[in-house]
Formats: sequence, structure tokens, C-alpha cells
Amino acid sequence: MFHFSRKALLHVSVLQVPPQADYLRLLLRFSSTSSKSQSFTVSYLVNSCGLSPESALCASKLVKFETPSRPDAVIGVFKDRGFAPAQISHILRRFPALLSADPDKTLLPKIDFLCSRGISDLGLAKLVVAVPKILSRSLEQHLVPTFHYISNLLQSDERAIAAITRAPRMLYEDPQAELVPEITTLRSAGVPEANIRHLVLYHGQIFWCRSWRFDATMNRVKAMGFDPAKLSFVTALHVIMSMSESMWRRKIGVYGRWGWSEEEVLLAFRKYPLCMALSESKITAAMDFFVNVVGLDSSVISQRPLAITFSLGKRIVPRGSVFQVLLSKGVIKPCSLTTLLTVSEKKFLEKFVTTYLGEAPQLLAVYNEKMGLAC
Repeated sequence: MFHFSRKALLHVSVLQVPPQADYLRLLLRFSSTSSKSQSFTVSYLVNSCGLSPESALCASKLVKFETPSRPDAVIGVFKDRGFAPAQISHILRRFPALLSADPDKTLLPKIDFLCSRGISDLGLAKLVVAVPKILSRSLEQHLVPTFHYISNLLQSDERAIAAITRAPRMLYEDPQAELVPEITTLRSAGVPEANIRHLVLYHGQIFWCRSWRFDATMNRVKAMGFDPAKLSFVTALHVIMSMSESMWRRKIGVYGRWGWSEEEVLLAFRKYPLCMALSESKITAAMDFFVNVVGLDSSVISQRPLAITFSLGKRIVPRGSVFQVLLSKGVIKPCSLTTLLTVSEKKFLEKFVTTYLGEAPQLLAVYNEKMGLAC
């Protein structure tokens, strides 16, 4: 395809606008100065890897090959593991040097190791898509010892895989530089090992920040009155580390629009830190239902912030509607809201529906309607 004359190519681009028009114009831009291998590389990246012409040109400056045998073998490894074409394209766009890797000596041993520890093909694809350069790490010098460190810390390979899946950088970064210092700080502050494991397992991404910010946030959480010995301490640490200061202020403002003072917001945060992890729209929708539909004073919710965190459609609206009826009948008090929302489905129906059918026969119909079960 590279034997077209410049005149012929210009003629094609002027008279027609085929799907490859941008590709042809791009080739003209560098055909006079590029090598044969670079031209082949660009063509391969576009036609076999799904890269755009612009991405292919940029990638060709980082990797070159004259025959398709090596890159075909690399792509074959990914296809054999069930990687989707879009995933392969994404990986190679971000890290084209993988196409020069030796599949048998470089890629397969690393993939086989991860799979031997329990990662599924689906999990492997997500991991490599998230951090393509993870396959550039040394198997013996990095991947094996890093995985074993995480596994020993969390006390099982299964939990290590779960933690890595949630925070893929955990396996890529050097734990001695990025994980160990923060864990040492947590231990020094009196955080129990079980709570450290919880933080690593579910919120490992917070460890990849500047150490001064981690230390400053820990001090801030302490100043708010959280006890390092309790799980709420690491939950609060995770919540604050996961957002910018401007986002934190905006969420205080959202609660403020429902009459909460900043002190009430902080009190609610101490009671249930995840109330500040909700989106602004979720906070607004839940507060609107409790205040404007159920008729509760917003201060009632500030004392029970857990109530805001449940699913609006599957929990808050159906059960809140039952709560509204019972409240209007005077057979229940606002303090029962948290219990009503947290009990199991079976207990909820027994305690708050069946028990009060005599006083409010419409309860089951109201609940079924809000759950979308009405006939």
C-alpha cells in the first residue's frame, strides 16, 4: 500500500472522503522522511491494533518492527486470555512498547503467575487495561515479592487479588516506597491490624498520594474526634483522602441548604463518615424525600446520617413511604427511622407492615407500589 505516488494519494484525498482519508493524509506528512519500518509500524497499529492514525504515529516513535510476527504473537496472548479488541487497543495505545515484548519469555510467565494466584481472565484484563505498564515489571524482582507482601498483609491470596483489582497500582508501585511508610504511620497511631487490612483491601488507592498529605489527613481525622482504635477512623481517613478540599466544602454547603450548621455536618460525619462520600445529587434527593415527602425535620436526619446512604429506589422511598403512613397514624416515632431502614426485608415486613395492618390496611399496597410490585 506504500507504493502509491504522492500525486495519486493527493488525487484520492481530494476527490473522495473514504474512512482511511485521514490515514492517507497522515502518511503523506511523514512519508518523505520516515523509514520503511516506521511506515509499516504505523500501518500495523492502525489496521491490526485499532489505533487512530494520530495515535499510531505517536506510538511509532516508541516502537518499531518490520514484520508482524512479534506483534501478532503479543496480540495473540491477549486474545487467548479473552481480552476484547477495544481493551487491546487501549492497552497498546497507552503502552505500545508491549508489542516488542517476547511473549514466551516476558509476557506469559507474568500472566501465568497472576493466574496461578487466583486472578481470573476478566480480572487480568481489567488489571492490564488500568495499568498496562504492569507487564513491564520484573517477575522475580517485583511482581512476585510485591504480591507476596500484599498477600501476607491481608492474610490470603484471595484478598490480595481483591485489593489489587480495586486498586491496580498496588501491584505496580514499589510497596516499600508507597505502602509500607503509610502502614507504619497507621500502626504508630494505634490503628489495629484488622482496620489497616480493611483500608488496604477496600480503599488501597488512598496510599498513592504524597506522604505529607496522608499524615496531615490522619492528624485532621484525629482532631475531629475519631478514635484510631475504631473502624470509623480509617473510614473517615478514606473519605477525606478521596476528595479535594473544594469538594468537601461543597458537600457541607449541600447539607447547609437543608438547615444543617457546619457543626451539625461534622457531628453527622463523626456518626457515619460515609454520609460525606455521597454525591451531591444523592444527598439532595434523599434529603428532599425525608423532609418534603415524609415531613421530617432535617435535624432528625442529621442525628441519623446512615439513613441518607441507602438506595433511594430500593430502600428509602419504599420503606420511607411506609414510615410516613405509620408516622401520620401516630403509631411510630421519628427515632425508629434508622431501624426501619436497616432491618432485613423479612424483619421489616413483620415489624412494620404486618404488625400494623389493623391500624393501616393500605401499608402492604403502599410498599408494593413503591417497590414496583403493584399489579
